[in-house]
Amino acid sequence: MSVWAGRYRRGRLGVGVEGWTVPSRVYVIELQPRAGKRRDPRIPWVYVGSSARDPEIRFQQHLRGYRSARLVKRFALRLRPDLYDDLNPIRGSRVAVEAEQARARQLAACGFVAHCDGISHGKGGAIWKEWDAERLRRVASHVASAALELGESVFEPLEPDDCVRLLHGERGFWVERYLDPADPPPEYGRFAHATLEAIQAVLGQSAPTSPSVDKRAYLSRLSTLGGRTSA
Repeated sequence: MSVWAGRYRRGRLGVGVEGWTVPSRVYVIELQPRAGKRRDPRIPWVYVGSSARDPEIRFQQHLRGYRSARLVKRFALRLRPDLYDDLNPIRGSRVAVEAEQARARQLAACGFVAHCDGISHGKGGAIWKEWDAERLRRVASHVASAALELGESVFEPLEPDDCVRLLHGERGFWVERYLDPADPPPEYGRFAHATLEAIQAVLGQSAPTSPSVDKRAYLSRLSTLGGRTSA
């Protein structure tokens, strides 16, 4: 082994020179309904991991089966940046593993079944607490983006209160006015793990309810509340 090669060390989450490691990111993948029995029909199972690779690249690796848990390879559906974008990059594999486990426990505490390192946190649990406005504001731009996408997917312009209720995954005959309950857009129920009051507080009175809303301007205004924009 050369002197240069000897200065490298390999870890679970990245490669770096001696005394330096590649920053890792915690990521969350939503799993298909077939992954397991949900605690709440609106709140899916998720997988929580961490990697030195960009979450989108790591997600594609999971789909190909590369270093992928069987549960994720079979049932991976989509990334959920609204569940991890509030976390900063992390240096050190041990710290990254601790961070992913902590996030899994946090998600289990608000209604998800969060699979991480072979443990399905929250599975079988009957009690959880929805996010309040303070917690939801950390990913405010994702809430705004989901509202905008929902407004572009429904059959007719949304009433502001109905926009909030759809993001929360509320049910009723009135839902069919806006969407097909048998094949709803991904944004329907996206924030079922937060209170209705929290969603309303984050979106404010000017919730984006139709395609006529200036998406970039709205996301720019919401970006000061936390999270990342997806424009």
